[in-house]
Amino acid sequence: MKISNSGQVIIKDLNFKDGTIEFDAETILPGFAQGVYFHRKDNNEQEMVYLRVTKIGDTLANEAIQYTPYFDGVNMWDMYPQYQAPAPLKKEDWNHIKLVISGKQMKVFVNDTPVLYIPKLEGRETEGSIAFEGASYISNIEIKPGETEGLSPLEGADLTQHESNYIRNWAMTASSLLPQGTEPTTLLSVPKNDAFIEKIQAERYGLVNLTRRFGRNEQRKIAWLKTTITAKERIKTNLQLGFSDEIWVYLNDQITYTDKNIFRQNMKKYPNGRISVQNGITELELKQGVNELMIGISNDFYGWGLIARLENMEGISGIEAYSAPKTMNVENADQFVGEYVLEGYDSYKLMVAQNAGELTVQLPNQQEIIPLSYLGNNSFNVGLGIVLEFSPDRKKVMIKENGFENEFVKIN
Repeated sequence: MKISNSGQVIIKDLNFKDGTIEFDAETILPGFAQGVYFHRKDNNEQEMVYLRVTKIGDTLANEAIQYTPYFDGVNMWDMYPQYQAPAPLKKEDWNHIKLVISGKQMKVFVNDTPVLYIPKLEGRETEGSIAFEGASYISNIEIKPGETEGLSPLEGADLTQHESNYIRNWAMTASSLLPQGTEPTTLLSVPKNDAFIEKIQAERYGLVNLTRRFGRNEQRKIAWLKTTITAKERIKTNLQLGFSDEIWVYLNDQITYTDKNIFRQNMKKYPNGRISVQNGITELELKQGVNELMIGISNDFYGWGLIARLENMEGISGIEAYSAPKTMNVENADQFVGEYVLEGYDSYKLMVAQNAGELTVQLPNQQEIIPLSYLGNNSFNVGLGIVLEFSPDRKKVMIKENGFENEFVKIN
């Protein structure tokens, strides 16, 4: 059959799980890709192997043949850059393609040469229809259910699993809209401790796949991840980062890194806008004891996720998903409410109010009303390293921020 670029051609009345898919294909130039879908539930949930038409004839092109799953209609090409390979493809001629699928694994052959091995199929469906797509001629289709050529159905090895360097356990917030042109660097845009409502574990290669968790985004969205790193002493180590599409890194409430890896805005990191620990790197200055690492990830195009790897583990004794401390009741909250001024600067005011049992603060020269988190002993966390320490008997409050302290006196 001859296929145009008008969409998928689906084999009727076929439900395929394990076995062999074989066919001959001759691409029609010019073109972009020629592919075969399997385990296809619909356009949203399916898996695909495809040839990059422009690479046919280039036997050293790593992206000549590629594999990707789809989640919620999102092509996950940028989340799995390891699933590609060179292939002995012939230009302006027929090429024989064979897929052997067994449980979690797949092997792909081109012109009787093994070219691509997938140790774990990433799709969410384990059976479904088969379809073809891309300008090409297709001939000699053979579907052999159950013929897996001895390929194990069990998931293959993840060669990164033995490395403790990867940060695999995180607490996570819900996703939320992040309007275009804004950056999550203000007190109100950074989540409070109790916003980290669930735990998430990294997949193979240390990938936290947010598309698998949240699905397609029609607008720019952000989710936050948080973990704790315990150090035996003060140390420095590099944090290697793979991210898609934008990232903001906070260590102990201080922003240490921000960057973008946006494919369609030509703000692509190596390799070609796809996620990899080679996307970025930042130095972490860890204090002795427990350090809180919080990372915001926003989505713009294709998949959405994070890989975080510590370059050096010397001096690190633990990495655990963040757990928010239990909420503490504020006793005699009224004693903190009022208007405070910096001594000698009457116009430099701090306002503490109470609303529905929650204490809030308006910092000097700021418009935002910030909710306070009680730390005990008359101390409250504002966020981003800002702490308020009250002395109700003296009618004073101390603002502590990044090593600086200012004392305010209550006037109302």
